[in-house]
Amino acid sequence: MGVKAFLEATKTPGTVVLYGCPGEEGGAAKAFMARDGLWYGLDAALTWHPNDANEVLTGSSNSCIQTQYHFTGVAAHAAGDPDRGRSALDAVELMNVGVQFLREHMSDKARIHYAITDAGGRSPNVVQPRASVLYMVRSNHVAEAVELQKRVDKIAEGAALMTETTFEKKFIDGLADTVTNHALERVLYQNFQELGVPSHTTEELAYADQLSATYPGNDRLPGVGSQYDLDYAEQARALRTKAGHAMNDFLLPLYQGDAFEPGSTDVGDVSWQCPTAQIHVATWPNGCPGHSWQNVSCGRTDIGHKAALHAGKVLAAAAMDLLTQPALLEEAKAEFQRRTVAGYTCPIPADAVPVVAD
Repeated sequence: MGVKAFLEATKTPGTVVLYGCPGEEGGAAKAFMARDGLWYGLDAALTWHPNDANEVLTGSSNSCIQTQYHFTGVAAHAAGDPDRGRSALDAVELMNVGVQFLREHMSDKARIHYAITDAGGRSPNVVQPRASVLYMVRSNHVAEAVELQKRVDKIAEGAALMTETTFEKKFIDGLADTVTNHALERVLYQNFQELGVPSHTTEELAYADQLSATYPGNDRLPGVGSQYDLDYAEQARALRTKAGHAMNDFLLPLYQGDAFEPGSTDVGDVSWQCPTAQIHVATWPNGCPGHSWQNVSCGRTDIGHKAALHAGKVLAAAAMDLLTQPALLEEAKAEFQRRTVAGYTCPIPADAVPVVAD
């Protein structure tokens, strides 16, 4: 709304689009939107994510694909009629064994996770007629994740063949890796510097300190750069020491070296279709584990509300610069073209629909 008002007041030509993206990350909303081409044609996309630090995010992330496998067999008494039974649980276990051998033949950064979501039943004297397993395939390149997923599918087929069972495959979600854009990151950082970081009351800082005592790792150095650059880590350490409390009430230096986050985000799919950059704004205490109850509790406080509002200000100010300084946008577009020459491989099948939670 702020950028819209700016365009109207200054009569600056341009269009600002606000996308509603339900089911962030796990729901893959932005990835489904990318599959249908919604991000093509944008000059740039700016976003943010809550974190324990105030920083401009850089580097790539893992792509991932989640698939549910439902095996169906034939029930039988495991002692009286074992020859008549066809165990769906055996199929799941054989699939897991097959994937275990596949792990030797993947790239170093690829990962395969799984969870048995249905073991068939609670009676060991029954040949289980049903069983299900949920798989997640990750790679630092989405094209590799898609190829690796095909191999996992073949292992499921083999497990069904060995056990004379059948299976149904259900696509859950898929996310691409993230394409960084240093030009946009510099624009975001300049505006972050000018606007500063959110301020907190004595009561808010006391709450953060109390929350910090409830989890391990609260002495972890903040910032992506701290994981890769010793000099950067020392700067982060000095800023943490100066803070004197659990909240990181400072802006970390701009880092644009090598960086890789092993997690996955649907922002990655956006970044393959238009220049994309994002910031972190401190929304919870230093070192707070992601997706934890402590995260949730901060989101319901003024700490979280201030972070969201401040993120909006930084993004809006950066957007105004891009709209009024065409050279900045052209630099970002040129970098985007260089980094995406291989083209976007969508991890979501053409016929897949978003999974709606029960």
